[in-house]
Amino acid sequence: MMKKVLLSLAIVLLAAGNAFAVPRFMGIDNKNGKTTIKIEIPACDRDSQNGLSIDNVKLYNNGKMLSAKKVRAIWGENSTIILEFKKLTKFEDCTLSFTLNGEAVSMNLQTNQIRITDLPVYRP
Repeated sequence: MMKKVLLSLAIVLLAAGNAFAVPRFMGIDNKNGKTTIKIEIPACDRDSQNGLSIDNVKLYNNGKMLSAKKVRAIWGENSTIILEFKKLTKFEDCTLSFTLNGEAVSMNLQTNQIRITDLPVYRP
């Protein structure tokens, strides 16, 4: 009986952990007079209509907060999100934050640490 309870609990925890996959930082560049950041969102994070909602995109850098000038998406097996900001000349304490389908996400771009709402830090 105890084995069944533990097995059921393990399955529930695994299912809950897979309900929200972790976005992945893909790169940053400073070409064409702007700073562009690319992130990848796993397909499992799409909503029931196969869509994504990305809001409140902010980049915290060197003690300043910048809002994204432009947000674009490339659809595929996973989604590539392209974020454009004014051109930065110095990168220090860079953290990208946004909401993904209503869940707060924070990505430290220099250490590649990602925090989703109150979940523990994930290191890929």
